[in-house]
Amino acid sequence: MAETVDIAIVGMAGLFPKAPNVDAFWNNILNKVDAISDPPADWLGEPALFDPDAPADQLKIYTTRGGFLGELSRFDPRPFGAMPIAIAGGEPDQFLALKCAQAALEDAGLGAEADFPRERTGCILGHAIHANRANVNGFQHGLIVDQTMRIVGSLFPESSPQDRAAFEKMLRAKLPRCNADTMPALIPNMMTGRICNRLDLMGPNYIMDAACASTTLAIEAAVGELLRRRADVMLAGGVNTTTSNLVFGVFCQLGALSRKARVRPFSKDGDGTLLGEGQGIFVLKRLEDALKADDRIYAVIKSIGSASDGRSSGLMAPRLEGEALAMRRAYEQAAIDPASIDLIEAHGTGIPLGDRTEIEAMRQIFGDRRRSFPDVALGSVKSMIGHCIPAAGAAAIIKAAMALHEKILPPMLCDEVNPEIGFERTPFYVNTETTPWISDPTRPRRAGVNAFGFGGINSHLILEEAPGRQADATAAFGVRRISGNEIFCFASDSREGLFADMSAARDTANCAAPEDFGSFADALCRRAGPGNFRLAILADSWSDLAAKLDTARSKLDGAETFASRNGIYFRSRPVEGKIAFLFPGENSQYPGMLSNLALASPIVRSWLDRLEGLYGDVRKAPHRRLLFPPSTGLSEEERINLAAPLAEIAEGSEAVFFADTGYFRLLTALGVRADFMLGHSTGENAAIVSSGVVDMTDDEITAYIRAMNAIFSRIEKEKAVPTGTLLSVGAADAAEIDRILADFPDVRLTMDNCPNQKILFGPTEVMEQVKSRLSSAGAVCAVLPMSWAYHTEYVRPLAEEFRKLFAPLRMGAPKAVLYSCATATPFPIDEAAARQTIVDQYVSRVRFSDAVRRMHEDGARIFIEVGADNSLSGFVRDTLGTLPHLSLACDNRKRDPLTALQLLLAQLHAAGRFDPSRAAPARRETRYVDAEPHLPSGLALMHLSADEGAKARAILGAAQAPSLSARREPVLRPAAPAAPGGAEPVYADLTPQIGGAFGARVALARLGRTFQSTEEWLNAARARLNERELDEAAARLADRAPLRRQEWLLGRLAAKRAIAELTGLPAAEISILSDGEGRPMAALACGAHAPFLSITHKNGVAIAAAATNPIGVDLESLRSVRDPSLFAERVLTADERAFVDSSGDADRAVVLFWSLKEAAAKALAAPFVGQEFLFAVEAINPGERRARVAFRSRRAELCYLVREELVCALATSA
Repeated sequence: MAETVDIAIVGMAGLFPKAPNVDAFWNNILNKVDAISDPPADWLGEPALFDPDAPADQLKIYTTRGGFLGELSRFDPRPFGAMPIAIAGGEPDQFLALKCAQAALEDAGLGAEADFPRERTGCILGHAIHANRANVNGFQHGLIVDQTMRIVGSLFPESSPQDRAAFEKMLRAKLPRCNADTMPALIPNMMTGRICNRLDLMGPNYIMDAACASTTLAIEAAVGELLRRRADVMLAGGVNTTTSNLVFGVFCQLGALSRKARVRPFSKDGDGTLLGEGQGIFVLKRLEDALKADDRIYAVIKSIGSASDGRSSGLMAPRLEGEALAMRRAYEQAAIDPASIDLIEAHGTGIPLGDRTEIEAMRQIFGDRRRSFPDVALGSVKSMIGHCIPAAGAAAIIKAAMALHEKILPPMLCDEVNPEIGFERTPFYVNTETTPWISDPTRPRRAGVNAFGFGGINSHLILEEAPGRQADATAAFGVRRISGNEIFCFASDSREGLFADMSAARDTANCAAPEDFGSFADALCRRAGPGNFRLAILADSWSDLAAKLDTARSKLDGAETFASRNGIYFRSRPVEGKIAFLFPGENSQYPGMLSNLALASPIVRSWLDRLEGLYGDVRKAPHRRLLFPPSTGLSEEERINLAAPLAEIAEGSEAVFFADTGYFRLLTALGVRADFMLGHSTGENAAIVSSGVVDMTDDEITAYIRAMNAIFSRIEKEKAVPTGTLLSVGAADAAEIDRILADFPDVRLTMDNCPNQKILFGPTEVMEQVKSRLSSAGAVCAVLPMSWAYHTEYVRPLAEEFRKLFAPLRMGAPKAVLYSCATATPFPIDEAAARQTIVDQYVSRVRFSDAVRRMHEDGARIFIEVGADNSLSGFVRDTLGTLPHLSLACDNRKRDPLTALQLLLAQLHAAGRFDPSRAAPARRETRYVDAEPHLPSGLALMHLSADEGAKARAILGAAQAPSLSARREPVLRPAAPAAPGGAEPVYADLTPQIGGAFGARVALARLGRTFQSTEEWLNAARARLNERELDEAAARLADRAPLRRQEWLLGRLAAKRAIAELTGLPAAEISILSDGEGRPMAALACGAHAPFLSITHKNGVAIAAAATNPIGVDLESLRSVRDPSLFAERVLTADERAFVDSSGDADRAVVLFWSLKEAAAKALAAPFVGQEFLFAVEAINPGERRARVAFRSRRAELCYLVREELVCALATSA
């Protein structure tokens, strides 16, 4: 017996590769972002672990690529009352899960201040217990260090207990602490315990491990708590934010990871999966409670089915019967027909055997293909982020829930579908394109999610869109998801003011971040005022905007108007006059029309839903497939055959009407209103309804179109209207056409579109002769795909049937003056006459050119084609010629539909007839803007630097081999003793205090004495540099003064030491070179990723900083500025100068600010000289010696020290 589940997802939060939140994740999916990358620099740990050619009996890895969180792994313990010491050695997943749970509750409107039943709110999460930072750190402290010390005792029996204790202390210091503070973060179930503790939740909490099915089974358990009314709110999801190299080793041993280092499920070249990191947590409520609370509902969980494989050929091998059973149980439990599913988010790992098994299992449930085309979209988000194992289901459910919420069929990455899977037998197609999810309004959208775990645990979850289709179907634009063109609008009262605004925008384009592109366009649209000088630019990137601003600036001096085909529109005064809307008829429809516009506009999509709802799946092919065919699984011939019905009377006229109406409703929502309206041929139906001449509700409109097409079909079946050939005739004189037609009395002129296009109808055999005669006379002729005797007396039977249909229609108060193509005049005011005019248009010639001239005489100056394609706008230009007018179109089948609409709005803005703020779409923050500390996730390993190794050998009494890399401080001291002076304590004090900041390692090298000859310097360099470094030195230092050459060498030595301390590599394996812009960079002999590096030197001292994140270091002498006040005027902002003046030591403060700015410039990799004033010290805390510097929209965090005559600043990008 079916059991009603109906659990609402009312909140979601997630963290995935290249996606700090759900919105960024969803945007990445829709824009087909491949988030697979190389691992963080410290992830591999032991370089020897990576060995693609290792024998099978060794635990090695043959690929290091995967879906890594990297810098997105951040957590600030302070808001949660956690101890920082507990985090360093704890399981990172616990803390990131806490942050995610809080975000999910906030997304559901259940934040810290919300009033909800916390005592009846619980948390169940799927999580795998594998090698992670916490338990490996515990193993190290509790087992590995002790084992190591026993080996040390055997190797160095002469060492004393005290020496060994000192060495053990050195080893343990390399590891995060392991004590009572850190212990809770080693206990796996503390993940949910910590969430409930910190967020004050008192329902059940526990974790479960069902491998790849962990998330769905955690949700199943949470659903059970809600259905049994033991809880009112439940948090459920999956967490896997760290994937260690040891986990990679396990999967490599199984041969499961791709040697091609890419994940392509269902692809011809798929050879395995890759592992990913991520998490997703959902807030669940009973649907009835969510509706009562008016919650935003992403989707409704209808059912979850689970099953084990039972006995099979192997513990790790997938079994078709187990997967099919889980699906069958889900559909039987919910009493849902699998045929009602439009989208499947597959388990789809990219492992060929698993992919084939999954498709065959689904075929058992969904059956064979029932039509000539596949109709169920199939995807796998693993193609973009890898396999997140216990969180894989979370990623899949977020994808499916967002698809339902925003009515979009999301894509996956698949280069070429694997023909061996046999998709042609199934109803599925691999969906590789972002497509509007068009659906009959009477049938809810549904999606299924597969999650099949290792060890034979399988699950299938069914989701349904929220009841009432909560998304606002009256909104012009929803959340902008697909990257592409943006409209940049400018308006000013003067040409000079416009140029100033353009110059400011040009400056922004030079330095702004890519993610700010859309929001900057929105800002310009919102502040564009009513000035006469108006410019609109369509651009798809900062560089495109910059180039078009340059083009516009070069063209606008003295110009009254300027327009370019690539999207630049300028006018110096508004276009006066009335606006006329023109509604196209049949032959404007085409496959793919409205595609990405329906993704962006709920209004447009809702009218396509109505189109789909006319007949649903009754016909051979529904409209959703005629307009948006499957992205894979069809040959070119099959695609042509599938789209063919769109050219037929019923399907074609329906598509035209709903496209016209969708565009009209969108323009209305955007504030573009018509004074006049005119419909061309069957476009008159949309014009009649849109003008308000006929008063109808939206549901009545749908019923009206359905009734009209029923009449069409009956008349066509009865053959009451003759068929023949419709011929388009262009480039022919009207008199010549009339002369030729005088010889063919059966031929009718049905449409007079413009001086250069007429449409003729006649019997097919006659029309061949007409075409020949006209072509011989120089006309350009083309046979149209329609065959009805449109707009002739032959259509009288159809017109009379329509007269009966129109008789009961309510006549309304027109919103605009409606013109008729039958009379080329406004519709009559008298109701009876108006009804007669509606009928007459079917049997009368279309006098479009006459109607356009009449509207122009009546004051129309802007003509907008409101529908698909742009034929009518061309007719208007041909008809009006040099008369003042502006002819525009909503669409152009040579462009994508959204861009075509943006071009229309841009031209209307330039014409002063559109408020661009109405077009700014909703956007959500998708960047990681939080300045939280990075949460280390790499395994805690024990490495000794070269210096530490030497110290250890000394402690243990071993002979120490001489080694340059073992020197404590690389000092150039060729023969003479160090120069006397008081600077030694200053230098010694600098690096230890600043070196621990931002995870950096800082090293110093100082000058013993200057070399008096080039030969002395070369000897010192040869002793310390490798061949690559010497080659660079010879190329770069030939013309430098001796002191500068020695400082350069000092910098290289300091850099080697800093990187050696950071990586544990000996100096001999480190090369310090320069990049293409002269900045220092490191190269490691082992092939691993080198850390970031920065070098500074001053007065015979060099300091180098190395870190895994961008870093910058600067050293300045407090006496290096001769005129501090003049210097301050040149390089400091007013706020900075005020701080300097109040500091009590202005000279010292000026040098400090200079050092802060230069260090920040290095960390941000930004040019410094010449734009010093653009680097602004936003905040400075002298007590903590901390500062923050801003450069445009970017930030750097800094620490600094001031010692006697020196200032040292260390920066990292925020």
